Amino acid sequence: MNISIIDDHQLLSELLKVSLSDCDFIKTIKVYNSAKYFFWDFDVHKTDVLIVDMLMPEAMSGVDVIVKCRKTRSKSALKILALSTVTNPNIMKDAFNKGVNGYLSKNASIEELEHAIQYVDTQPDKLYVGENLKDILLQSHMSETINFRLSPREKELLLTVCSGKTVKEIALALDLSVNTIQSYMKVLMRKMEVNRTPDLILKAIRHGLFNPSYAN
Repeated sequence: MNISIIDDHQLLSELLKVSLSDCDFIKTIKVYNSAKYFFWDFDVHKTDVLIVDMLMPEAMSGVDVIVKCRKTRSKSALKILALSTVTNPNIMKDAFNKGVNGYLSKNASIEELEHAIQYVDTQPDKLYVGENLKDILLQSHMSETINFRLSPREKELLLTVCSGKTVKEIALALDLSVNTIQSYMKVLMRKMEVNRTPDLILKAIRHGLFNPSYAN
């Protein structure tokens, strides 16, 4: 089996390589500290299992890597394991929707990582969830889904607010007056049952209405 690791933290990626090098089921391990270097080798070096960090400071994040890989490689042709410090259930669900075979926390043991690699390699039609992440996803799934009954305009407004735009910037972008935007904001906050913009953003993230950028 050929393994590729994409992680901008060179020390961690090299330690992973050393730790996995004793596995008799692994033939080669290649480390890339930038996604662009991985894609330079994409059609040359055969990767069976890709281990990718979700948080990378450059333009291409972990989820971007997943999306690009899935354009030409199926889940059985290339198995992808996300390895991340991010344990937000909405982000984990997004990663699975984008096509990862498994998701592990960076708090996982090397033994679990070895198990996860073998699991996704032999069962590409199933998903692997890290042991310490299962409860997070279960609780998220069991939580009651709240329907705030937002109109298309209110959903658009919510996304622009969460993206950091001011009322004036939103008014300019939507070609509406500041007063109109402020009126929309009052209705939006009433429906979301909050009084402050920071609380509005946090609630939107919590209920999966907005996924923040994959950034530290």
